[in-house]
Amino acid sequence: MQKNPTATIILVGSSEKGSQEGLAMAASIKTYLVDIFAIDPSRIMTKGQDKPTIPSEQPGGTQELVLLREGDRRVSIESNSPDLLMEFQSGPDAQLKPVQIIALQEAPIESYVSFNNKGAGEALSSWSLQITDEQGTVQNFGPYTQDEVKIPGKAILGSRPEGDFSVKMIGQTKSGKIVEKETPVHMVLWTPAKMEEGTRYSIIYEFNKSKAIGIYENYLIEVVSPQIPVGATVLIHGHTDSIGEETYNQNLSLARANDVKGILEKGLSKAGRNDVKFEVTGEGENENNSPFENKTPEERFYNRTVIIDIIPAII
Repeated sequence: MQKNPTATIILVGSSEKGSQEGLAMAASIKTYLVDIFAIDPSRIMTKGQDKPTIPSEQPGGTQELVLLREGDRRVSIESNSPDLLMEFQSGPDAQLKPVQIIALQEAPIESYVSFNNKGAGEALSSWSLQITDEQGTVQNFGPYTQDEVKIPGKAILGSRPEGDFSVKMIGQTKSGKIVEKETPVHMVLWTPAKMEEGTRYSIIYEFNKSKAIGIYENYLIEVVSPQIPVGATVLIHGHTDSIGEETYNQNLSLARANDVKGILEKGLSKAGRNDVKFEVTGEGENENNSPFENKTPEERFYNRTVIIDIIPAII
C-alpha cells in the first residue's frame, strides 16, 4: 500500500464464533498496518462475517471438519488493485500468490524420465511406480491417474552418474484388481553444460476448486502469457493440501494444472500464437514436491497452488 498510495483495501474477518469476532480480527490487522506501516486508516475498511465468502466447510460436510474450520477462521484482503494482490517477495521460497521470480533451472525437459502407461486413465483407478536399484534400495512414486508421468532423473539417481534399475508398475483396476508389470531400465544422470534461466509464477486456488477465480484468470492472460517467449516450454505443476482422499487430490491437482494450461493457451491464442510447448503434472498432496508442509491452515492454503515455470528455448 505504500507503493500504491491511491489503492484501498477491505479486511474481511471470518469466525465461526460470529461476525463480531470476525470484525475484531479484521480490526487488529488494520491497527497493525496503521501503526507499523503508517497507512492512512481511511484507506482500510473492515468487515466481519461468520464464514469466508468462499468457505472451505461445505453444508452437509462430515469429514475433517476441524481442519476445514481452522482454515475458515481468517482475515482476507480484498482490493480492486491488482498490484496489491501480488506478492513482493522473490526467491525459491516465495511460491505464494501470483509471483514472478527468476530461477535457475536444475535440468532441462530432456532430463526427466517419462513413464507412459497408455490407457491407464480409463482402465485403472490409480497406479504407482516401484523403482529398485542394484543394491535393492526401493523408491516409490505415485499414485498417478494420468497415462504419462515425468520424474526428474535426479530424483531417482541422486548424485550417481548412472545406474541400472528394475521398474515395476503396480496398478489397481476400477474393479479392485491389482496388476503389475516389471521392466529393467538403465538411467544416466543429466550433467548441465550451463545453467539456464527461467521465470516462475504461481496462483492459488480456493479449497476443493479447480477453476481459477476471475482475477487470477486475468492475471494469467494479461500478465503471464505475454511473458512467454516464442518457442518456450511451460512446466505447469498442480498441488493440493492434505485434506481429503489421496487419489481425489491427485485428480484435483491435475485438473488445476490443466485449468492453468487452458487459460494460458487462451491468452496466447488472443495474440495469434501457438508456438509454446506445455508439460502438465499433478503432484496431488505430495509434500516432497509441495511448496509447504500441511501443519497449519496457512501452509494448507498456500499448497492449493499451481506453479508455472517458463523455460525459454535454447538458442
